[in-house]
Amino acid sequence: MEFLRSKQAGIQRDFTGGLAASDLFVIDEVAKYGIGSTISALAYDPIQSLFAVGTNETTTSPGKIHVFGQKRVHVTFTLQRKSSVKFLKLCDSRIVVVDNRSELSVYDMRDPGAEGVKYSPPGAVTSILTDPSLDWVFLGLENGDIVTYDLDREILSPFRIPNLWRERSPKSKFLPVVSLALHPRDVGTLLIGYLEGTVIFSMKQEKVLHYLQFELPPGAPGADTERGTIYSLRRPNVVEALWHPTGTFVCTTHDDSCLAIWDPKDGRIVQSRTTTDSYVHLPGTPPSADMFGAGGDGDVVSIRQPLFKVAWCSTNNPDETSILIAGGNQSSMPMKGMTLWDLGVTPNMLTSSYQIISDYFASPKRQRCLPTPIDVDVVDFCLVPRTSPHYAGSHDPMAIIALLSSGELTTLRFPDGQPLSPATILHPSLSLCHPFTTYANLSAINRQRWLGMIEKRDKPKEMIIGGIEHPKPLRRYENRTVVQTAHTDGTVKIWDLGLGDEIENRDMMEVDLGQVLQRGVDLKIECVSMAGATGEMAVGMETGEVVIYRWGINKGFGRTKEDESLQSASRTEAGAIVEGIRNVQMRTDPSVREGLLPLCTLEQHCGSILKLKCSDVGFVAVAYQTGHVSVLDLRGPAVIFHGSLNSLTKESKRASFRKSRDHSIDGEKATCLEFGVLTLEGDEFSSIALFVGSTHGRIATFKILPQGQGFTCTFVGMTHMDGSVVSIIPINSDSGKRAYASQQAVANLREGIKVPGTVVAVTKSEARIFKPPTAKGAHKGWDEYSCLSAVVAELDTHGICLSCVMDTGVVKSFSIPGLKEIGEVRLSDYYDPSRLADTILLDSGYIFGWTSQAECMLLYMWGKGQILDHLPKDVLYNPEAPVPTRPTISNFQWISGTQHVTPADLDLLIGGPDRPMSKKMIEQMRAEEKQARLDARAGNQAGGSGRQEEGIFASMSRSIQERTEKLNLVGDSMDKLGETSASFADDVGKYVNQQKKKAILGSKFDLGYFMLPFPL
Repeated sequence: MEFLRSKQAGIQRDFTGGLAASDLFVIDEVAKYGIGSTISALAYDPIQSLFAVGTNETTTSPGKIHVFGQKRVHVTFTLQRKSSVKFLKLCDSRIVVVDNRSELSVYDMRDPGAEGVKYSPPGAVTSILTDPSLDWVFLGLENGDIVTYDLDREILSPFRIPNLWRERSPKSKFLPVVSLALHPRDVGTLLIGYLEGTVIFSMKQEKVLHYLQFELPPGAPGADTERGTIYSLRRPNVVEALWHPTGTFVCTTHDDSCLAIWDPKDGRIVQSRTTTDSYVHLPGTPPSADMFGAGGDGDVVSIRQPLFKVAWCSTNNPDETSILIAGGNQSSMPMKGMTLWDLGVTPNMLTSSYQIISDYFASPKRQRCLPTPIDVDVVDFCLVPRTSPHYAGSHDPMAIIALLSSGELTTLRFPDGQPLSPATILHPSLSLCHPFTTYANLSAINRQRWLGMIEKRDKPKEMIIGGIEHPKPLRRYENRTVVQTAHTDGTVKIWDLGLGDEIENRDMMEVDLGQVLQRGVDLKIECVSMAGATGEMAVGMETGEVVIYRWGINKGFGRTKEDESLQSASRTEAGAIVEGIRNVQMRTDPSVREGLLPLCTLEQHCGSILKLKCSDVGFVAVAYQTGHVSVLDLRGPAVIFHGSLNSLTKESKRASFRKSRDHSIDGEKATCLEFGVLTLEGDEFSSIALFVGSTHGRIATFKILPQGQGFTCTFVGMTHMDGSVVSIIPINSDSGKRAYASQQAVANLREGIKVPGTVVAVTKSEARIFKPPTAKGAHKGWDEYSCLSAVVAELDTHGICLSCVMDTGVVKSFSIPGLKEIGEVRLSDYYDPSRLADTILLDSGYIFGWTSQAECMLLYMWGKGQILDHLPKDVLYNPEAPVPTRPTISNFQWISGTQHVTPADLDLLIGGPDRPMSKKMIEQMRAEEKQARLDARAGNQAGGSGRQEEGIFASMSRSIQERTEKLNLVGDSMDKLGETSASFADDVGKYVNQQKKKAILGSKFDLGYFMLPFPL
């Protein structure tokens, strides 16, 4: 059968050769990018310059912690049991995690491959607190207690804080700890937020300094909109409690979307407000008009967002502050975003009156709404400080990384809220959920071309620069595997996926379709295609436009909106449409100096774009929802063909012997496009050919020939197959090499070089090898499964084969031209079964697919069983970047009597006098003991070896020298003894004479006589 198929295909030799050995088909895990689950927590360390995200568990795997550094640094830590990350902190070299089952896990970034240390607290954890200068983690429990865990000794500390609010409210049944915060300058003072109120607790004095409970008397509006609720006493529950960056004030947030500002010295409330109103704790304060319905009678209730998170930020001067708020806006607002109150410099508490301080918070210096994607809320965010990890991570931030309710990320510049592209500041894995991807395509880009495609634009300062990648092998192929990902916000990101080798150009490029099409909605991207040799890219939209990009230098770099001359030129040049083509060169992003620039748009009004193919020789083929096909010559640019597949099928009726099937042409659409250079059946020369596969199994062949200053595209024939066409691959029937329309192949046409060619076409139900445009050729069908995608793959020194992804999750490979099954690999263990249709096969044997919505994986089907988890890990921790000293109290506070507590004092207070030695101390002692033993052993060996090596005369000389030294020592000793004896005799003589004198005087004055203390 294989021999018969070879004859039918018109191929005289076996191109598969040694590739037919089934033991060659073994899966290698090459690379993985993205986040495999929804993000649940964020953390950033400015000292190590690392960013981490925690994820929720999935049906197949537990939650994970992804830590990202510079370039492609990425290390994943997996929870040891199936659970989700609830709290995540980066504390010096440790990653502190609490999962939704209240288990504490601590991972060491100095050893990314080691398992984490686990601890199960005595209750459900509702809040967590760490400090980069401390070795302790405070765990707030559901019962209101606070326990401390020693991160360094990996044991529970004896220090425990009971439920302090129980004394205030003994009848309350549920008083969990909802928030914990250390004083930014006094490490001995702890701010504890309970459900009903907040406590300022002094750990050094072991007593409560103040109880803070937010209370709205009848008539005080608060954040409520119902009249009946306003005229009742309310005590909103606490959501979060935080310090002013210098500890001058305390802010508490509540479940009614109110914020309260307190004076921690006397526990007095200074101000209470919502995002729109102030003094909401005072009765009779009129609420704003938009709190009620249009009539203002309270019939229509306006619902506010909850306060998801609040941060009290500062500039490099801790007294110049601002408050960043996620949530708290009215749900009816068309664009909610995040709220930023720029408060300016904090008033002097010694010279400012209570009213001045209240007005300071009531009327911020500036209030901004930082824009975020519509229809989703910001449920969490992480500030990116420039240098200091202290002040609760909010000191002098330069950006905000926000987590949306959809599970996506968005990045904003601080403080103006300008959106930042993840292409220039974040790891590619994070870009896959910033926002989510809707489409992905892979292109083999020439290495020299790709190295020259380094975008030059105005870029923000790099934020994540920590870590070091583990060494990887040098490049394996001349072409780079470049992925283009389309996102829900109308952007396309282009970056080198790599093949497990060294990536020379790690930069990520981004193009914004919204800027080119000049709209902010209807930006869904259907498909993307990029030419490997030229770098030209085509993007097809759901609304029917095709945008063409080409590498170039932006002539309008740095222009502003106020430049009227450029604006008028833009309107003139981009206004006219010729044959559906619009010039959009003046719509280039002005911040790009050199990069992928928009060239033109094609608008044929034939429905959404189904397929695109960008060739290496300047032609672009477009397939529309209505069944039309267009061919665009980028040299003009000009449309050289536009027609419907239905009309083409009618033209081919006379040449077809299968007329009984022509009644099913209604609704026929193109599913596959491919350019090639080969000799068509009946021709005496080779030419550029375009092959169009359809939903009805037809493959139309077009011939592209030069004419005058341009080209013509002519339909020449059609071949019929069973099922929808999924792949078309032209090959050279003499060598087996792919006969794509490359620049070299087109250049050879001028020399009259003929390319004998055949086409390998695959539908859902069969594969066929034939000579285009109308030959029947050889085929192989299958009924028990359906093909989703296919490619002719080549393994160097072995041969080529046809590889097909089946809907059963298996890649089956067939010989060429015999179409005999030679091997298979299973993908269902790696990829999401619901997204197998998005799997892409590369002609080098690599397989690209999706494991989840925002995680992709690259496999190699001729590998050795490599597993990614067994490869060396990237280096995360830099021991040369120590944590800076924690801020302390001011001189005035110290003079006024405030007791200064250092981290060392707190270690003694929490750990107690019996705190065991740290691992570092034990290791240091062991190292010192080991070194001492080595030194002693080396000294003994040196002495012994010296004696063994000396000769007879040397030994005699050494003995004489030693005897002389001993005699000298004896002589010195005798001299010292003589001197000592003489001195002793002199002292005795003096003493005797003194006693004689006293005896004589004593006898004269009847004083008796003295007995000498020793005999003479």
